[in-house]
Amino acid sequence: MSLLSTFEVVARRRSFTHAANELCLTQSAVSRQIKALEGELGLPLFRRLHRAIELTPEGRRLFESVTRGLGEIAGGIEGLRSAAGNAQITVAASVAFSYFWLMPRLERFSAGHPDIDLRILATDQQLDLRQKDVDVAILYGNGQWNGVRAHLLFGERIYPVCGAAYLRDHPDLRVPCDLLGQTLLHLEGGGDIWGGVDWRVWLMSQGVTGQPVRRGVRMNSYPMILQAAEANRGVALGWSYITDAMLADGRLVCPVEKSLETRAGYYIGSLEQAVDIPAVASFLQWVMGEVAEMPGLA
Repeated sequence: MSLLSTFEVVARRRSFTHAANELCLTQSAVSRQIKALEGELGLPLFRRLHRAIELTPEGRRLFESVTRGLGEIAGGIEGLRSAAGNAQITVAASVAFSYFWLMPRLERFSAGHPDIDLRILATDQQLDLRQKDVDVAILYGNGQWNGVRAHLLFGERIYPVCGAAYLRDHPDLRVPCDLLGQTLLHLEGGGDIWGGVDWRVWLMSQGVTGQPVRRGVRMNSYPMILQAAEANRGVALGWSYITDAMLADGRLVCPVEKSLETRAGYYIGSLEQAVDIPAVASFLQWVMGEVAEMPGLA
């Protein structure tokens, strides 16, 4: 089992060095364990390339088997914990989803499920539930993930937002092409969760192909972007599941009544073998109930 665990990390990270860092071992120790496993099997599991490694066909088959097995073990352990009354689940979501959508509602979940210990993992990288110690994740995409049961929460709708004072100071901002003359707030390095929609993509979707005439402001955190928009520093892109509520309470306004709807969506997902664990099932049901109460998004 020790050799297989080391193999799983090396195969996942595609690097002896990165695997050694994750396992808190030396690179030579990791290399020795992989050689020992290959000796046990009588097969090469990796091709050693210049500054890189890749799995052999036999290595890929073993990797698939090991990841399935580790996932089933993790699900079994969580089931035992739940049966013993130690219900604890880890929920992964983007930083923005965690900050703006999940955190304001968690008190209601805790009130209804005081026996469940919830751990929130905020990350802007796409997750592979088979590779992470995560029970439930908010996933962005088309709803198709191998071994994952996913439920659509809402689609992706994106539109410009800014502060009310900014709009008052820029009365010429009425249609999409007017945005080229505004200070645009850009999300930079925000990870995979946003699906590639930025100002260039949004403007092109509205038939605007020119270049902004003002310098924009770039930030690597979406909460910072919206804080800057609220502070009248410029115009940001708003994702409806976050910013609809901010429009409703007057924190932001929509200067241009145009939006982009993509084919992707936001899903809540869990591994097939974990969906019937009581704590996981309770959280899934609670999130879908909360979404059902959001007008226009469910």
